[in-house]
Amino acid sequence: MDDVKSQMEGVTRIYAQLDEKISENGGVQNLFGMNRKIRQALESISMGELDNMLNEIHRAKEGLSRLQEDVVEIRVLKEVLSSPSSRQVNGGVL
Repeated sequence: MDDVKSQMEGVTRIYAQLDEKISENGGVQNLFGMNRKIRQALESISMGELDNMLNEIHRAKEGLSRLQEDVVEIRVLKEVLSSPSSRQVNGGVL
């Protein structure tokens, strides 16, 4: 769980850095001249930064997939343990 949390924090940090770079170039809040500002902002973002962002997103997706598998497994176990037949076996009726 901590691994997923750190991966999500990494993605958040990368997004914040990109947002900061966009803001440094006027941001996109102003509708007038937005295309020019977006182009300038994109030019200031290096290929390495984009690659880092893609890598962080990929790591986060892998972590979330593992977490999803764990949650599904726990859910199935809870269903099995809470089923009537499981209660009979645990209660010694079977």
